[in-house]
Amino acid sequence: MAVYVSAVRRTNIYLTEAEQAGLDARAAAEGSTRSEVVRAIVDRELHLDDAGADDLDSALGEAAAEIADRARELSIDNPDLHIS
Repeated sequence: MAVYVSAVRRTNIYLTEAEQAGLDARAAAEGSTRSEVVRAIVDRELHLDDAGADDLDSALGEAAAEIADRARELSIDNPDLHIS
């Protein structure tokens, strides 16, 4: 019996035979269950896993830095937009 750190809820989904076979093959290769594979895929796609969160944080930080750089460039050219 599996023990979960957080509560999980049962969800039913319809899969094609190919999708089910793919999940089963991945689960066998990873030594896990079909459910664990589905949860990992959902977490990764929705950026709920730690690695995804780190990637998202990094991307947002880079975007913020680019916006700040561009704002500084614009303020140099336009005194009305001067940023101290």
